[in-house]
Amino acid sequence: MKAFFLTGSILLTALILIIAFENIGTNMTGFLFLFTGMDSAFFIIMGLAILGIIAGIFYTGLVTSLLRSGKDEEEAPGNEW
Repeated sequence: MKAFFLTGSILLTALILIIAFENIGTNMTGFLFLFTGMDSAFFIIMGLAILGIIAGIFYTGLVTSLLRSGKDEEEAPGNEW
């Protein structure tokens, strides 16, 4: 589960950074969304907000799985005696 959360958070963070940095030098008339031009900034902002929410969920899951990890996950199931 840790690998899933870590991979998801890294991929979504990289996607957010790609979209943000490719729009640094644009005017208000032409925004880029994954190398495709768009006329309205509304969809870019809403898309980035949704990606940020999903990335936050992945980061929260990663932190909670790291805090919960302990001796229980390292032992194989069935070795309780």
